Amino acid sequence: MTAPTPSGDSAEVPEVQSVQDLLDGLELTEVRTYLLHAERGSYEALDEARISVAVNHEDTSVEVRCRLTTTGDDCELAIDRSAVFTLKRPVVIPPPILAEFVEKVGVMTVYPYLREGLFSLALNLGVAPPVIGLMRAGTVRLTADPNGSADEAR
Repeated sequence: MTAPTPSGDSAEVPEVQSVQDLLDGLELTEVRTYLLHAERGSYEALDEARISVAVNHEDTSVEVRCRLTTTGDDCELAIDRSAVFTLKRPVVIPPPILAEFVEKVGVMTVYPYLREGLFSLALNLGVAPPVIGLMRAGTVRLTADPNGSADEAR
């Protein structure tokens, strides 16, 4: 199935039929850092870290952006990073396929960079680094919010 291009010209853009089709046509090309935050102080420790997820699909790229935050007794830490995937050609990605890609591939790609970032921030601040658990397949389920991102507890 194909769809007209956003510019309305006669060239048609193919529609991805599955996550595997999407994976076959893209490559991880960049990991971006948007925020590194570490602050000493007295805080109420969170039982678990929180992760929020946003996705942006443009002509030849898919960016999965994640923010991981946690609070210990003596600090607050947050990191915001994204994985940028470059597509071989422009494609239409139906929302259910994009959501599945983000949950199963995108977040799993960014997560180790988030964990490492929080660990490094804590060391630089001189506080005990948090141990952020493994991300297991199926842990993250996206739910839309008014701002167009998703929010999940880890």
